[in-house]
Amino acid sequence: MTQSFSSFPGARFLLPEDGRQLAYSEYGAPSGYPVIFAHGMPGSRLEGRFFDEQARVAGFRILALDRPGIGASEYQPERRLLDYCEDVRLLADQLELASFVHMGWSSGGSRTLACAYGLADRVSQAVVLSGYTHFAECPDSRTLLLKTRWPGPVLAELSTSLFRAVVAVVVWISRRRPGVYLREARSMISEQDRRLLANEVLQHYFREDQIACLNSGGRAIATDLLTEMTDWGFRLAQVSVPTLIYQGQQDPFVPERFARHMADHIAGADLTLLPGSGHLYPLDPAFQAGLFNRLREKLGLEPPGSTHAPVSETGPV
Repeated sequence: MTQSFSSFPGARFLLPEDGRQLAYSEYGAPSGYPVIFAHGMPGSRLEGRFFDEQARVAGFRILALDRPGIGASEYQPERRLLDYCEDVRLLADQLELASFVHMGWSSGGSRTLACAYGLADRVSQAVVLSGYTHFAECPDSRTLLLKTRWPGPVLAELSTSLFRAVVAVVVWISRRRPGVYLREARSMISEQDRRLLANEVLQHYFREDQIACLNSGGRAIATDLLTEMTDWGFRLAQVSVPTLIYQGQQDPFVPERFARHMADHIAGADLTLLPGSGHLYPLDPAFQAGLFNRLREKLGLEPPGSTHAPVSETGPV
């Protein structure tokens, strides 16, 4: 069922029962403990390679999916947030993963929580990196996002057709003038984020990731965003999987209030606020090393290279 197509270098493919193509890429340690990663928006499976080096060092296998319509995955109409769980289930079944960590960055955070609810028997640990909270449970969420210059949730509440039209126009312009789009994005990020993107390799990866998503088109991007902005189909209090929540306190895109709201409503959630950090702190190798070490402790894994408790792709042996 898995295969590689030369038109999407590095991508592997799954074929759900509805016949569409679902793409993912692997990074990190091939035999390490699995971490299924959900990208942000704009974003794609290419975000997984940001974690490649530190994941190899720490003994984690990163599996990054393109969500439907994004990158190399085919579009799925009338999508809902919990549909993501079925895509992850298919990936986990195909790779015979008995358990795994699910980690999501930005818009990937809601997907992490969806799996922590819908696949609680298989998700050993949830990690939310600067994620959006459930708008249906946070009445002031849309107002808070207006302050970040993102009117999307307000537009979506007024009219999904209007929202789709606005997204289509923004994506059309951004695809034709990616340099302008990237300069505008850079002007909004924090000083720490700019320092991270001063690294030429990270800058190159970031550009490729953003363009891969923009090339997916406005229809797919709008559908993906709407799955997060509408009702999730569950409540935060129903998430029972241990959850780590990280939030940069200088994040220009995701209000700190969202992280606190999630932590207040998810039983046993562990919130870490990062003073001085913006939205791109997950790119920082030092942050990644600390996160992976923390995950090893949480999961009870031996240090990489230990002969006492080998780790397979399905978890501890």
